[in-house]
Amino acid sequence: MRLDLFRSVENWTEQELSQLPEEESDQYEFKSSQTTSDKLKEKIPVAASAFWNSGGGFFIVGVDGKGKIDGGIEKIVGRQSLRDWIDQLLAKVEPVGPYAIKTISRRGQQSKISQNRAVLAISFGQSPIAPHMAPDKKYYIRAGAHSVPASHFILEAIFARRKLQTPILRALFRRSEQKSRIIELVITALTEMPALDVRISFDPLPKFLSEDIGRDFSILIPVIEQKYPFIMDISVWTANPQVFGTEPIKLKLEYKDSASKQYQQEQLLDINTGLSPITIGSDFQDEINKTLKDIFKELRQLNRSLAQFVSITDRSE
Repeated sequence: MRLDLFRSVENWTEQELSQLPEEESDQYEFKSSQTTSDKLKEKIPVAASAFWNSGGGFFIVGVDGKGKIDGGIEKIVGRQSLRDWIDQLLAKVEPVGPYAIKTISRRGQQSKISQNRAVLAISFGQSPIAPHMAPDKKYYIRAGAHSVPASHFILEAIFARRKLQTPILRALFRRSEQKSRIIELVITALTEMPALDVRISFDPLPKFLSEDIGRDFSILIPVIEQKYPFIMDISVWTANPQVFGTEPIKLKLEYKDSASKQYQQEQLLDINTGLSPITIGSDFQDEINKTLKDIFKELRQLNRSLAQFVSITDRSE
């Protein structure tokens, strides 16, 4: 389940409950209205660990094994509201992943939910910080309709996936694909996880920025990902020393992931050694050809003028 979709459960009504699948799966777990609070206290943290470690899913209490409403459960557990009680149970999972809770109460005479009761729906989002450990010190995953302990191999795979879900940015200088004389700064994501609210700054500032702006310079980019890298024209090829100076500059990046975790990254950039030798592209070659033609035209005119001058001089003699 995509990280931003799990919150859709907050808008559920009895209509959404009527559209539940007719059997449990790796994304759905059903518990009947007869399930005791002691049993839920045991099951919910285990299900949370399993769903967070397996891409997300739904835990529904107050429906039978075929996903049909069978009355609902009490809205109060001891002296706590059902929601507060659930929050405390999920806080025992380490670390806590993204989730949303909805208690759906009776609405109208046609409702299948009993009076003063509710159906509990918990939605678990795909977690960028897996694996998650249940209170019994075990890690769980979904295996069909069940939550089962994860093997060591599976845990290693989850840790590896977590690294791939960490946004990592890399910057480089390159020539523009459209205009080979233009130098671009390109910042792209090396992993599939996008970087959000990316703040870009330099230390020291390139000459053209320090002279015009001063020390207080930064750029805020809403998102950088593999499909949407950040690209900014920096200079023309021949102006690099005037724009950047002769020393490398430090690019500073501050950003966060979709779980609002903060990251800081620094990278040294040297435009004097970071670019391959210049290659004359078609657009540049066209300009050179035009310039050469203009030069040859001027030379021909000069030659004609000189020839005429020589001819006149000879006749005068």
